[in-house]
Amino acid sequence: MKKINLKYQFIVFLFCGFTALGVYAQDDSLILTAEENKEWIENLKAEEELSQQLSLLKKRIVADTAVTYSSTRFICFTGLSDDKKEEIRANERKKAKEKLGQQLQSRHRPLYQFVKDRESISLSGIKDGTAIDLQEFLTTQEVSSLEIFYDQPENVLYGVRGESGVILIKLKEEKTFERVKQLLL
Repeated sequence: MKKINLKYQFIVFLFCGFTALGVYAQDDSLILTAEENKEWIENLKAEEELSQQLSLLKKRIVADTAVTYSSTRFICFTGLSDDKKEEIRANERKKAKEKLGQQLQSRHRPLYQFVKDRESISLSGIKDGTAIDLQEFLTTQEVSSLEIFYDQPENVLYGVRGESGVILIKLKEEKTFERVKQLLL
């Protein structure tokens, strides 16, 4: 019986180890350098069609938030009670939420802002899993235009938050803006 138990523990240990390596590998592939971010913004600006710009923007927002929410450390829950697992998950969510604003700007990410008339809301307030929901608003039916600033005087208005670029996502309708606001707040 002890040999089976040791084999089981070894298999669980290997599974946890390989899963942790996968998490770290995924994080590194999504992080852009300053040069890659600049190239991405230039490609976004070069696109002439709004639908193509929005397609690129959707992918980038999902990738940016995937980096933000992927754990920087791996936790193996084997052998822990359900209460303890939930306590650990709650602590991890709390830490992620506290660091979110800083993380969204610390890895060469543009500042994403949804705009309607003179009101705007920043994507830095995004909640866990919201990037997928946000994609429904990044369509030509909902967005009238994108304004993209990089290394321009307009970036001064946004300070450090805009140093990696600023993307203003101009929405067509007030009701869409209110729905985005609810999603991000």
